[in-house]
Amino acid sequence: MNYENIKKKCEESNYLISMVSVEEIIRLGYSMGLTEKSNVLDLCCGYGEVLKIWNEVFGIYGTGVDICNDFIIKGQKRLEKAQITKVKLIEDDVTQYTDNIKYDVVILSETFDSIENTINLGEKFLKSNGMLVYCKTYSKVSNPPQELVEFEGELLTLDDLNSRFNKLGYYITHMASDSVSDWERYITSEARKNINNIRNNPNDIKRKEWADKWYKMYFKYRRLYEGQALFGVEKL
Repeated sequence: MNYENIKKKCEESNYLISMVSVEEIIRLGYSMGLTEKSNVLDLCCGYGEVLKIWNEVFGIYGTGVDICNDFIIKGQKRLEKAQITKVKLIEDDVTQYTDNIKYDVVILSETFDSIENTINLGEKFLKSNGMLVYCKTYSKVSNPPQELVEFEGELLTLDDLNSRFNKLGYYITHMASDSVSDWERYITSEARKNINNIRNNPNDIKRKEWADKWYKMYFKYRRLYEGQALFGVEKL
């Protein structure tokens, strides 16, 4: 068994702000036919880890945009350490970001107000025959608990999501789904950040309340009723 390879995947996972595994992200890129000529834009890229993985595996060019300074700085350091020059990260509000490039793939890592507005934003940067990759949580049941809806906002079923994409002229042609272990990796990673902050600020009652709610929402609701996937959608 290659333990170093397992260790590398664990490190990469720590920088994924999603519940989709490294393996699934690679499989998605392969099924999409990414090559060293592919140019990918990731809006709300976090640390830029998806772009980094796809560059190392397929050789893509990549641009990541995120408003969080901490994400961009840490992501850039990881790119520099890996000697990756074909991926750049930009600190900016994605809703205000502009450039003159048309991309083969645009990743929509967050929803900006609505699915319709998010698709419209991605289309601004997409080649006419390009693909949008939409990271979206969904409900596993037709009537999710109200407390979960209040926590997450609009939470559609897969069938509802598919219908929304179809109405906008898009069809799901690729998917990469979550796993229980990756949910656990994400949930506990975020919880550790809160716990460390509480240790440093023991009188921060609001953060303690949030940490308690974070775990309650996962164990009582999210684990049972919620999923996440990367949806590759294309127009006919």
